[in-house]
Amino acid sequence: MKLTISKFLPAVFFGAIIACSSCSKNDGPVTNRVSISEVPAITVPTDPSGSQFIPFTNQASFAGRFSVELYFPGSKPPDKVDVVIRKTNGSTINNSNQRVFRANVTTLPASFTVTVADIVALFGVPVALNDNYDFAPDIYVGAKKYEAFPLVGTGTGSGVIAMPLFKEFTRFRVQ
Repeated sequence: MKLTISKFLPAVFFGAIIACSSCSKNDGPVTNRVSISEVPAITVPTDPSGSQFIPFTNQASFAGRFSVELYFPGSKPPDKVDVVIRKTNGSTINNSNQRVFRANVTTLPASFTVTVADIVALFGVPVALNDNYDFAPDIYVGAKKYEAFPLVGTGTGSGVIAMPLFKEFTRFRVQ
């Protein structure tokens, strides 16, 4: 008795069709997801005309410059943003140590200049070596707030961080 593949091919083909057509997947209702049109991507580039580092020995000379702008020009802007500043030291990140630098910014792009006097006024203590000061926007869309540095979870920039020319925050370091 000689077996050939041609005798079994129709049966295998018919069996594959039945097996594949009887499969279905149902994970329940589709969840509501936040889209890019609901939460605008905002980038916070550092202006190279300003200081990148805060000199510990000559703090009065520091003038850090940065802007807050839409990553996709022409896209729908948020209702407003609050530019917040987070203070960390070295590699220790503590999102509970933050203040509002500028509130209710409604026009983007917006440019800012920060001095050591501004930082000291916000935190109430002098800057120290290895302090980092991170500036980023809290984004408001309708009644929803998307925090730059939430106490739990990831911030507003975490989804598009790998995009070219995108910065979720600007950092100035005391050296």
